[in-house]
Amino acid sequence: MRVSTAQIYDQSMTNVSRSLADYMNVSNQVASQKKINVPSDDPAGMGNVVNLRSYDQTLEDYYNNTQYAKSLLGSADGLLSEASEIMISAKEQAEQGATGTYTDDQQQAMAVNMMGYQDSLLAIANSEMGDDYLFSGEATNTAPYEYVPGVTITGDGPDESDFAQFTGELDDPVIVEFISDGTIGTDAVDYRYSLDGGSTWLAGTMDGTATPPDTTMELGDVSVEMNAGTAVTAYDSDSKTGGQFVVRNSLQYNGADEAMAVGISESTELEVNSVGSEMFGGVDPDTGEPFSSPNMFEAISDSIAYMWIGDEEGTAKTLETIDAGYNQMLIETSNVGAREEKADFTGQSLSLTRERVSSAISDEEDADTTQLTIELSRTEYIYNAVLSSTSNVISMSIMNYL
Repeated sequence: MRVSTAQIYDQSMTNVSRSLADYMNVSNQVASQKKINVPSDDPAGMGNVVNLRSYDQTLEDYYNNTQYAKSLLGSADGLLSEASEIMISAKEQAEQGATGTYTDDQQQAMAVNMMGYQDSLLAIANSEMGDDYLFSGEATNTAPYEYVPGVTITGDGPDESDFAQFTGELDDPVIVEFISDGTIGTDAVDYRYSLDGGSTWLAGTMDGTATPPDTTMELGDVSVEMNAGTAVTAYDSDSKTGGQFVVRNSLQYNGADEAMAVGISESTELEVNSVGSEMFGGVDPDTGEPFSSPNMFEAISDSIAYMWIGDEEGTAKTLETIDAGYNQMLIETSNVGAREEKADFTGQSLSLTRERVSSAISDEEDADTTQLTIELSRTEYIYNAVLSSTSNVISMSIMNYL
């Protein structure tokens, strides 16, 4: 078989290109310290690396969720410890107000102290971490609690269900007493109210004979609408019977009914905040009614009302609910602590798993430095040898055959 000069030249250049490509490939591996720089280096290995990196990204997302959960739950845990200390003081204040050994002025001073505790608990219940409220459930961008007017029945009536609506804002509680018998929306019913704890009184009338019937009491900055058809009786201060109530602040819960949860594994979600109504109680905005007992916030509001009018027996009635609400808060606090520990443990496990995945990726794509050094020398030697021989071949002419 005859081999032409052109074929010799072509084969020589092919050898140069191939040896140069091998040398450059090894040089790239030396520079990157990786044996897989492009898929063509090792298609199967690259497939494994892609799958491992995808898995590591999933693990990273779960890990980040555990750190987010730890942050929120840790903040809540610390705040609830503060709330526990405040509640101990509030319980002691209520116990003091129930002893029956203090004057009305002293009882009102205790009510003011209790309102301070209520303000402090409200600040804790409305705490945020970043832009997320800690006790508003899934509604993390909504402040869970706000003050709204509410009522404590301190006489024989009316019932809480006889009140249709409260509007306005309160600073101090307002004492209200009926001074005539009658039916709301039918008769002209007289009442009086005090904005200063009973020192002075103002009078008003709901004229049920008017068209339309008047069923609303105007109590300074607060209006109280009652249901038509409600029968009321005049209050007797001597026997403490008849219609008397105190309009005071309630804490309305505006958060969600479910806690916010994040995934910490393929099959596990962890609640990272709390539902405030389960922790502190308060009033349901949809119904206007207090949440089920034990309702700590509502019990404190009732205690304030009874102290405001100097009713130690009424204050004593709130003690059991305050204590039960406090115990419920402690149970929820323990739950927060347990979730915080779970987030911490899961985060540590995910971190260890990510280390193993990272090691597997390294085994798949990282180059052996010693082997690379040898391979670089080998390919460089081959390239130089091919380059030298090719140079000799290309420099040949017809004169070499003469």
